[in-house]
Amino acid sequence: MRLNEENERCLLYLDAFTRKPLIATAERQLLERHIPAILDKGFMMLMDGHRIEDLQRMYSLQAISSYIRRTGQSIVMDEEKDKDMVSSLLEFKASLDSILEESFSKNEAFCNTIKDSFEHLINLRQNRPAELIAKFLDEKLRDGNKGTSEEELEGTLDKVLVLFRFIQGKDVFEAFYKKDLAKRLLLGKSASIDAEKSMISKLKTERGS
Repeated sequence: MRLNEENERCLLYLDAFTRKPLIATAERQLLERHIPAILDKGFMMLMDGHRIEDLQRMYSLQAISSYIRRTGQSIVMDEEKDKDMVSSLLEFKASLDSILEESFSKNEAFCNTIKDSFEHLINLRQNRPAELIAKFLDEKLRDGNKGTSEEELEGTLDKVLVLFRFIQGKDVFEAFYKKDLAKRLLLGKSASIDAEKSMISKLKTERGS
């Protein structure tokens, strides 16, 4: 509104050549000077509230990186909520992917910032996330989840694989996964042999034989 008012004043009272420097000065005074305060006070609320249109106005790599690290740290570092860590990380990642697509048009710089920030937060606790990801897969692949459709299970495996790519303790994950896989197969506890083969194939693609 203020920018429109300045534009109207320029048309009514000033030389046309004045318009460009006048609008630039108004933008600098009304917006640029206040960007740090706007980001600090408003960005967390906009992200949590999934405010897509408002986020489109806030094209800031630094702010989104800070948001991901702070929010992710609260998920990863709370030992009392370890049993929910993987599902919480999956929900958080899905929310970020939605915002990346709808607010930032899958901008490459934002995509890389999200990846880097997510890799940072998921490795804040050495090896623990790797162990919990393996345990999460064990729960999903056990026969207690027979109510889940093949398509839903396959989708979950793909999403977990994204988290797997971020963890540094892949050897730790592998050790727990092998042990849990052996138990499922020996005790006949697998929800689906096809799902077991699918997950092994995915891991082979990521890690080799």
